[in-house]
Amino acid sequence: MKKINLLIYGATGSIGDSVLSIVRKHRERFNVVGMTCDKNIKKLSTLSNEFDTKNIGIATYNKDLDYKKYFPDKKIYFTLSEFHELIYKDVDIIILAISGASILSLSLEIVKSGRIVGLANKECIVSLGNILLDTAKLHKTKIIPLDSEHNSIYQLLNNNKHSVRTITITATGGPFLNKKLDDFKNIKVEEAINHPVWNMGEKISVDSATMVNKGLEVIEAKYLFDLEVNKINVLVHPQAIIHGFITCKDNSIFSFMSYPDMQIPISNLLFPNKDVNFDDLYLDLAKIQTLNFYDINEKKFPAIKYAKEVVSIGGLAPNGLNYANEKLVNLFLNKKINFLDIVNFNIATMDKFFAKNSNIEKPTIEDIFNFNKWIDENIYLGD
Repeated sequence: MKKINLLIYGATGSIGDSVLSIVRKHRERFNVVGMTCDKNIKKLSTLSNEFDTKNIGIATYNKDLDYKKYFPDKKIYFTLSEFHELIYKDVDIIILAISGASILSLSLEIVKSGRIVGLANKECIVSLGNILLDTAKLHKTKIIPLDSEHNSIYQLLNNNKHSVRTITITATGGPFLNKKLDDFKNIKVEEAINHPVWNMGEKISVDSATMVNKGLEVIEAKYLFDLEVNKINVLVHPQAIIHGFITCKDNSIFSFMSYPDMQIPISNLLFPNKDVNFDDLYLDLAKIQTLNFYDINEKKFPAIKYAKEVVSIGGLAPNGLNYANEKLVNLFLNKKINFLDIVNFNIATMDKFFAKNSNIEKPTIEDIFNFNKWIDENIYLGD
């Protein structure tokens, strides 16, 4: 059997860890022909040697480092502007696990490839919307979402697309589900990055704490599944066992359940027939016993309602939410603004922009970059 050749953008992050954990157990089926990192070259060097990967990408170049010391006899591509050159003819599956809006141009190059793309970067869909999806369709590129929620909906819709009334994605509620709103003003960075279920990077952990992450997922679902936003629901489900529901026209409900581990949605990409064993991820419902569900408390977590308003506006607005959020989360992580400011200043920034500027309903990528430049210069940081 011919091996499947993988290219992993973001190999040193948590998604990369999960992908490589699967590959490590099934070397007879996969080659890792390319992998990238941002700055963690020691880990990338170790991984590239372990998997005999010849093509390397490093996003942040440091002129003082001797890269050949870490990557002898390997082809190295520096900065995101060169990363599209990693897409060789023999690549079968591309995994895009670099977070953030910095990869918008790269994501467009990737979806022009005609390969199967496992997408773990929601920002490119939120910001580019139909620009990205129409480009993928034109080049016959298949996009499979790797977020546990969107991957569950993706699988459920395969057999029920035409009978769907609504879809529901779940949220754990993050670390502050039971915290009083009056105490939100005193939330510290260390608390916000301590997610109760998932092991993620700092930025996405903060997004989960504010529930901006779930708001972005609503926007992502709208574009991925071509649904009106009023057909996309969110429920808090602290156990993170059910990752998504679809409700059919007859009000029957299908749910997707699994142990909360990213290897399972990733395996849907690598093993579409589900012929893979995860004995350590067995879901013992008798031990779990109880599954809880709650509506979103919009006073505590206004981000989801805000995201629905933003995607209803369309055009530049979804990108604005996403890009401003990145900047504001970074300010919070550096202790320059407080937790509540992240969403409040985002709303104020969008109000400030649209008070003086008209929306562009079908923006180009240049329009999006110009909007991001405006946010860089004019983001609201209080009076």
